[in-house]
Amino acid sequence: MSTGETTVNPQRWKIMHVINLGTFMTTLDVGIVHLALPQVAEQFGANLGDVQWVITAYLLTMIGLLPILGGLSDRLERRVIYSFGMFGFGLGSLLAVFAGQLWLLIAARVVQGIGATMMMANSQAMVRAVFPDNERGKALGLNTVFMSAGTLAGPAIGGFLAQWGGWPLLFLINVPFAAAATYYGLRLFPQTERSQRKLDTAGALVLAAAATLLFAAAIMAQEQRFSAPVLIVGAAGLLAAAALWRIERRREHAIVDSILYRNRHIGIGNLSNFLYYAAQTGTQLPLSFYLLHGLGLSVSSAGLVLAVQPVLMGLSGPLSGWARDRFGPAWPTTAGMLICAASTVPVAAGGTPTLADLIAFNAMFGLGTGLFLAANNATIMSAAPGSKASLVGSMLALIRYLGMVGGIALAVLLIGAGATDASAAAQAQTASGLRWLFAASGCICLAVALIGRWRGERARVAATP
Repeated sequence: MSTGETTVNPQRWKIMHVINLGTFMTTLDVGIVHLALPQVAEQFGANLGDVQWVITAYLLTMIGLLPILGGLSDRLERRVIYSFGMFGFGLGSLLAVFAGQLWLLIAARVVQGIGATMMMANSQAMVRAVFPDNERGKALGLNTVFMSAGTLAGPAIGGFLAQWGGWPLLFLINVPFAAAATYYGLRLFPQTERSQRKLDTAGALVLAAAATLLFAAAIMAQEQRFSAPVLIVGAAGLLAAAALWRIERRREHAIVDSILYRNRHIGIGNLSNFLYYAAQTGTQLPLSFYLLHGLGLSVSSAGLVLAVQPVLMGLSGPLSGWARDRFGPAWPTTAGMLICAASTVPVAAGGTPTLADLIAFNAMFGLGTGLFLAANNATIMSAAPGSKASLVGSMLALIRYLGMVGGIALAVLLIGAGATDASAAAQAQTASGLRWLFAASGCICLAVALIGRWRGERARVAATP
């Protein structure tokens, strides 16, 4: 069944459930292994630096493949790519369960990452294909809730499962859900229009190299700060980005398609997302360590404090989608960023951050996040042409990770590695750094609110044919 832009798919909400399941699983697995790393290290007789690759391999695989699979998916059948991506994710999970050596576990995570990328490159494009514009904000708002909830809930859920059944359970739990989602994806997903646009393979590879190097530098900087290896890897990423700019200027079918920056709704939306994720990651990264070491909370208590943010986001996300569908994206995106900026004030302007300050921050930031992300993502995808929906959707995911790179760099610059040190002196320095970090993040959120006014629209963004 072909699904045009004006066709209302009667199965759209069933399709939405499958997409949300895939979104939650792939984002959950970014952080689900964090608290289980000591178990993995003990079983394989490895140090924590080596087992860190269990997380890094998954992330780098997604970042490297997103530009390629985004363009490729527009040329092929999204239904098949998404469903087989779910199958690959489940297969990688099953391989991880039976991995007898560390390198096999890391290889299984690469297989998981390939499957996750196939889904991530097509999930929002599929939502765009099956929902009319007057429901798209609500649908993407719901998807945004699952995406962020998976990302934020990963460490807490992983810690509980690892403590209850051991680290293999973290991967085994994916298998039945992946099997069900593969079956229902092939059964329910519609055929989508295919683009005849040539794939810019060289541009995609250079973009993948640039993004991978920059993300690798950010991960290295968490332990090494701005050491020589970090600067070399980061500089290589920037050089690759500069080379990409020179290559893409001369190409007719560039992977960095002109619609990504010439279309006002997509360009401003992507810039806003980049800055938001820099602010969100920058504040969230050291927060868990400060709750444990600075305030002396238990792991479970710290998890409850961090859970406040996704819970509030889950409440405001659907409201934002509804408001965007009725009134346009201007007020939910602007209000959301103003709330996020206000949430940083108690920590930035106060003395030593208290537990009450951080609970209030998580609540307000979660509320603002739901308002902003749902409307902003729906506006970007509504403005994307159907023939380039997967490309735009994959770039949306890639920009999320590049924003995380910016947030990690900001946290390292203002706090450094002191957040992981439990000593009183280190935690006093962390508390001081947190104030500056939250002030910088608040300014970034204010900038996003101002940038959003450049959209200039009050009505909904019409879908581009």
